[in-house]
Amino acid sequence: MQPIWMIRVLFVLTLTLCGYWVGKFDGKGLEFSAIALLLSLFIVALEYATRVLSGKVILLTGLGAFAGLAFSRLFYDTFPPNMLGGQDAARAAFNLFFMYFGIILALRNADRVSLSRLRFFITSPKEDSVLLDTSVIIDGRIKELYELGFITRNPLVPNFVVEELQILSDSSDPQRRHVGRRGLENLENYRDSIPYQLFDKDYPEIQGVDSKLIALAKEIGATILTTDYNLAKVAILHQVRALNINTLSAALRPNLSVGDQLVINITREGKDADQGVGYLEDGTMVVVDDARSYIGNAVTITIISMMQTNSGRLAFGRLLDKESSVKKGKEMGRRDGSSATIEMVSTSD
Repeated sequence: MQPIWMIRVLFVLTLTLCGYWVGKFDGKGLEFSAIALLLSLFIVALEYATRVLSGKVILLTGLGAFAGLAFSRLFYDTFPPNMLGGQDAARAAFNLFFMYFGIILALRNADRVSLSRLRFFITSPKEDSVLLDTSVIIDGRIKELYELGFITRNPLVPNFVVEELQILSDSSDPQRRHVGRRGLENLENYRDSIPYQLFDKDYPEIQGVDSKLIALAKEIGATILTTDYNLAKVAILHQVRALNINTLSAALRPNLSVGDQLVINITREGKDADQGVGYLEDGTMVVVDDARSYIGNAVTITIISMMQTNSGRLAFGRLLDKESSVKKGKEMGRRDGSSATIEMVSTSD
């Protein structure tokens, strides 16, 4: 049994025994204990309901009950005292009646009430928040960034972003459907590591999720977190700060230059004769001359040229020493201290 349930059971038993102890002096111990048992169960049920219900529903319930009591007092004072007979019983009946209707009216109109701004201003200042767009949720790397503490700002997920993920997950296109479902699954998994909040805000007059994100970021002064290059550029044009994770990833790539020596695993053959291909940790492809015969081995190479393509960086290298390159590569790969910095682990093509 979980500790919280043990506390609940202990609370019910204690209150039931207290009821018996209070009533035994009047010979009504069983009656009082039964009343205490029902009261304790009601309290436990009410406490459990606060866990199941959202904070918005709980707050609206309290506001509806308070408004009902206020109307009850005003309505009760309009009747002459001699008309109501027993005043205490009449006041209690009025309070219960108006409390009930106040709670019901508040809950019926809960969809028309947005408390996101109130919760946002209470829990976090504007400049400390980021808006997560669809691409960064699907990407998934923000989980590691938050867990490692590289990003500490309060994340907000607008409702129109969640709606876009839902539309993608219901798409007839299998690829779009897979992407949308992965985004929704990531949102569910983020709850344990990223304390994000859903933000109830929409701009019906604005078309496009990207435009809505920029408008919302302007309104609340937040930063947009994305992997969409175009969105980041458009946001900057609108004087909205945007953080692109892909730009961060590119900035953290190993700083290679011509003449650098490194160890790399040759994973496949290249297009030209005798070429071998390997990959750095960040996915950079390295084409090595005369390395086709070393496929499956770690070799030491020298970078002879670098090239920037549409898909990323491309490096060209040659074997440092054709005779001892494999042997030296294996020795460098086995070093505990230096291998982590100079040995480049290959990734799949």
